[in-house]
Amino acid sequence: MELQPISLSTETSPDYLSFYTPPRAAPKIFKDLPAPFASALAHEIRNPLTNINLSIEMLESTMENDESKIFLDIIKRSAIRINNMVADLLKYQPMDELPAERHSIEELLDEVLAMAKDRISLKHVTVKKDYALQDCQVALHRQKVKIALTNIIINALDAVPPEGGELRLITKSVAGIYTIRIEDNGCGISEENLANIFKPFFTNKPGGLGIGLATTYDILLANHVGVTVES
Repeated sequence: MELQPISLSTETSPDYLSFYTPPRAAPKIFKDLPAPFASALAHEIRNPLTNINLSIEMLESTMENDESKIFLDIIKRSAIRINNMVADLLKYQPMDELPAERHSIEELLDEVLAMAKDRISLKHVTVKKDYALQDCQVALHRQKVKIALTNIIINALDAVPPEGGELRLITKSVAGIYTIRIEDNGCGISEENLANIFKPFFTNKPGGLGIGLATTYDILLANHVGVTVES
């Protein structure tokens, strides 16, 4: 796969086994989802969300423990994010119908880190940023690429150890090629599983669906982003 205007790599310690993902046809996991079904699904998700939000409001009015309020705020922000994702699902447009615009890669990464701050805080992960001196401006589909970067960073956060977890984000620009490198100090991925991580419905996580990284790969491929994974 040709690396146009960005290349993106993810790395997990302690091993370093180079692997390059070959192109494949997109599984179109959500593209062919019937509109009436998507609307009904959104409605059913919002029903329990409403109950969660009402319960949060009741708890907020009675809770006095500041430490407990921190966790309540996390629940509240997570519920809001789910509601926003449901709204995005109802407004879903295929990427070939959306115009690509120039955006800052560093700003996108910072937005993803802000969205993941609760998980970073709960897992006591140290985040280190090593951004290029020159801001990397690239033509891409902002929301879609943001979803892809979120999936990669969340997977990295899930992989780090309970104590001493580290996440490192590096951006570089060389001869018009922009590279994002996402590293963590997790347990790594076996050689056998490494070849399958972007396949739809492949997962090693208990209760996982195997959709996140498959969707991530398709988004990046549609935005002319190459992916290299080392573990």
